[in-house]
This record gives sequence, structure tokens and C-alpha cells, in this order.
Amino acid sequence: MRMEQPQKRNSGRIYYIITILILVALNGIFIYNYFTTDKKLVVTEETLFRTDSVRAELEKVLGETTLELDSYKGKNAQLDAFLKEKSDSLQEYAQRIQVLLRQGRLTRQELNKAIEEIDQLRYYKRKYINQIDSLNTQIGKLNQENQNLKGSVDAEKRKNENLTMENVRLNNKVAIGAKLNTSQLVVTGIKSRSNGKEKETNRATQTEKVKVEFRVEENYVADKGPKDIFLRIIGPEGSTLYNESAGSGMFQFEGQETLYSAKKTIEFTQEAQNVSMYWQKGSAYVKGTYKVELYADGLRIGTTSFELK
Repeated sequence: MRMEQPQKRNSGRIYYIITILILVALNGIFIYNYFTTDKKLVVTEETLFRTDSVRAELEKVLGETTLELDSYKGKNAQLDAFLKEKSDSLQEYAQRIQVLLRQGRLTRQELNKAIEEIDQLRYYKRKYINQIDSLNTQIGKLNQENQNLKGSVDAEKRKNENLTMENVRLNNKVAIGAKLNTSQLVVTGIKSRSNGKEKETNRATQTEKVKVEFRVEENYVADKGPKDIFLRIIGPEGSTLYNESAGSGMFQFEGQETLYSAKKTIEFTQEAQNVSMYWQKGSAYVKGTYKVELYADGLRIGTTSFELK
């Protein structure tokens, strides 16, 4: 009986030691798990916080980019097309980042990728803004050059217009100076005698033909050479005396076809010369006042009137 007491005492001591060791081990595991879990929570909270910061930073970059790009719009069609192209490119970057951020929970690698993408977005934003500034400057220079060129063209145009007007004035002066002038215009009715001589008359019943005499004055501006003189005799009733078989026809005056009674070609030498023209109606003349007009080179060079009683 006395030998069993020490054996029981040893067994209890061993059990007590094992129990303590187990408790120490469990306590160590608990403490490890506690700190490990707490560390994981800290990392998770830190990751979620960084995700919110990235999202806010993305919105900030996009907002600034939109404002900067909008400030260039509407200035030039070429610039607007360039802006749209670059804006679309930046939107692609933003959409790629937004896809990552929509997950809510990011691994460290994904978070770093999102931050890297935003840095890329900033880089391309600065790059495109610089390109847009450069293009805008070039457009401004071209517009200024176009304005200068337009000013030069307008000045040259005004100069040409002035030269044209001066040429017109000179041409008009030359044309006016080259116009043949007549004087001493006399019209008489003629009756032929049996001896062939002419007798002047103002009787309508006796008049067989009309004689028109005038003097073409000297003119050293007008060209030498043949000149057609057109004679119009307008009867009392207002119509031009016309007989095609007697040499009547049409000529241009003030852009219109005009009847003439007779035509004579003279050789103009720039010296003064006397000219006579005849018109034989072929039928009896009526009483009244007749008007006589002379034309050359499309201009009226003389006019008078006569009366047959």
C-alpha cells in the first residue's frame, strides 16, 4: 500500500505538465492566428482605401482633361477633328482603369496596375495637350498668313481694278479722240435737169433724190484707212427710208441692228475732206420734216434735218 503513493503522485505531475504544455501551445496558436488575422484586416483595409484613392484620382484626371480639351473646341474644324481623335484615345485608357476599379477588391498587383495606368493616362494627357497647343499655334500662324495673303490679294485686286478703270478711261479718251467729227452738214432735195445738171428744190413733188454734203474734220488720233459712213434718213412718219435694191442695209449701233438708208466708204487720211452722199427713194416723197443722221465706227458723227413742202 505505501509503494502506490509515489507512483500516483508521479502520474498526476506528468498529467499536469502535459496539460500546461497543451494550454501553452493552444495559447500560442491563438495568439498567432490573432495577429495574423489582424494583419490581414489591416492589409484589406489599406487595399480598400488605396482603391478609393485611385478611383478619386482617376475622376480628377478625367475632369481636368475634359476641361482642358473643351477649351480648344469650336476654334477650327481641323483642330476639332484632332481633339476628337485624342479624346477617344484617352477615354480608352480611362475605361481600362475603370474595369479594374469596378471589382471593388484589388490585389496588390492589380492595384499597382491601376496606378500605373493612371500615370500613363497623365502622360498621354500631357502629350496630347502639347500636340494640340502646337497644332493650335500652327493654325493661328496659318490664319495670320492667310489674312496677310488676303490683304495682299485684296490690295493687288484693288490695284488691278484701278488699272482697269484707268485703262477704261484711257480707252474712252482714245475712243472719243478717235471719233470722226463732221461739220457743214447740208441736206437738199435734188431734181435732175434735161442737161444732166442738178437743181436744188424743197418741193416734195419735184424731189427725185436727196443730197447730203458734209465735211469730215482732220483727226490724227483716228486710224488711217477705209471708213464706212452710214446715212439714215428718217421720214416724217418716223420710219427709216429703206430700199435694199438702192443699197440700204443694217449696221450695229449701241449693240442693236439698225437700218440705214445708204452707205459710202471713204479713204480716211487723217486730213479734213468733203464728202457727198445721195439717196434716191424710188417713189414720191411726202411733205414734212425729215431727219438725217450720219454714223461711223458705231458712233453717231452728225445729225440735222430738212423740210420738203
